[in-house]
Parts: sequence; structure tokens; C-alpha cells
Amino acid sequence: MILVSEHKAAEQRSGADIVRVEKLSKSFGGPNVLNDISFTLERGRVHSIIGPNGAGKTTLLNVLTGLYRPTMGRVLVQGGDIGALAPYQLAALGVSRTFQNLKVCFNMTVEENVLLGRHLQLNSGFWAGILRLPSLQKSEKAARAQARELLEFVGVKVDATTRPDALSYGALKRLEIARALACNPQLILLDEPAAGLNPQETLEIKGLIEQLAEQSITVVLVEHDMKLVMGVSDNIVVINYGQKIAEGSPDAVFRNPEVIAAYLGARGQEETAGVTP
Repeated sequence: MILVSEHKAAEQRSGADIVRVEKLSKSFGGPNVLNDISFTLERGRVHSIIGPNGAGKTTLLNVLTGLYRPTMGRVLVQGGDIGALAPYQLAALGVSRTFQNLKVCFNMTVEENVLLGRHLQLNSGFWAGILRLPSLQKSEKAARAQARELLEFVGVKVDATTRPDALSYGALKRLEIARALACNPQLILLDEPAAGLNPQETLEIKGLIEQLAEQSITVVLVEHDMKLVMGVSDNIVVINYGQKIAEGSPDAVFRNPEVIAAYLGARGQEETAGVTP
């Protein structure tokens, strides 16, 4: 399945950065949760954000996706400051995400769950909806066809009318990714997609992330499974107590003494030893 056309993929690869985070800080009235963080995200690459629990990773994702406003600094997406944009406006710009805790509608079918991510792409309007114009019907038919293709792409190979409660936990994680892909994003942020998965399901998530990068979709991964991070990442940003303490290739980051002391420890370093990026 081709998520991005060859022409669009080549166009996306021609630019270096899709996101620039500049001196970003976030406070909720007390000490900064994020403090003076800067980094860039290159198009079509897999970027991981790691750190101990409470380091500020999810807060950072919430700023990148418009749920939180920066206290200081700014985030540029394709050169534009997103500080005043709502999440739905970012989705229209090609930014999508999943959440750490499942956000699946169990009273809807798997197809309908994916369609929730497609509504911005529908050729709809007030009168089109009231009159059921042919343009709307055509758009809805195409959306349903794409939803079924996305379910196949992420490996949820069930009938479109299946309810989510019939799926395994790993399949529910992939269902969320399918919904995030329904808006045709250029940038997708995955918040702990392998949490709670068995080794085989984690391998499936790894393969899916690699396929997204091959389609020139930029992936931001927040994950505690260091073997997955080490095996799939092009670049890693490490934060601790809201500050960036390291950035670079997987090999460089996992050999960094400050990262080992703050996050990995000796056992974590042993677990990632010998894993080829």
C-alpha cells in the first residue's frame, strides 16, 4: 500500500527539517516541566524521545501536537510557528499522533474508528450533508475504502464491521496507528506504541514504523523498550527532569555516560548491547 505518492515522497525528501523546536520551556505555574529544549526533526526519519518516567516526554508530545502552549520558546512545523494552533489545525497540516493510553471507541466498528481520523479530508459541508450530494457520497466511499486499506496495512486483518473488543491488545495499538494515518500525515507521533505488547507484537510495531519511514513519513517515537528504540531510530533525543541531556545516533546516545547514569543503568546498557540500529 502506498501512503505517499512517489512525487510527494521525493518532494518531502528534498527538505531537511519538518520540525524545529527552539528553546522550548513549559511550566504549569511552578518549576519548568520542560526547560530550554532545542532539536530538529528531519523528514522521513525516525526520531525517538527517551528518558525516565516524569522526564517530560509526554508533555513535550502535547506541546508538539497543540494540546499545550509553550511557556517560552517556539515550535516550527514546516517553517510556521504552531504556538497559536489547535490540534485540529495541526492535523490539517499533516501532524497526527497516538496516545499512551488506548483511545479506542469500543461502541464503533474498526472501520468507523479509522474513519474518525479521516473527517478533515471529506468533501463535506452543511448543504452537502443535508442533501447527500453525490460529491459527499463519493468522498465517503473513498474514505471507507482507504480505511479498509489502512487496516490491512497495519495488520488488523478482520472484517471492517468487527468491534474493537474482539481484538487483541496489540491489534488495538495498531488500530490507533491506522486512525492516525487516516489524515495522511507527514509527521506522526507515537506515544509508547509497544507498551504492554509481547515480543512478536513489538516486532510488528517495529516493522510498521520502518514502513512509515520508507514512505517518507516522519516518525516521533516515545518508548521505554530500548531494543525497539535502538533498532528503529535514526536519531534519539534524551531528556531528564525536563532538560535535554543528549542527542545523536543510537550508538552515540547509548554510550553516553550521562544517559547511562540518568536512565539506562548498567542493566539497560547490557540489554541494548549488540542491537544493530
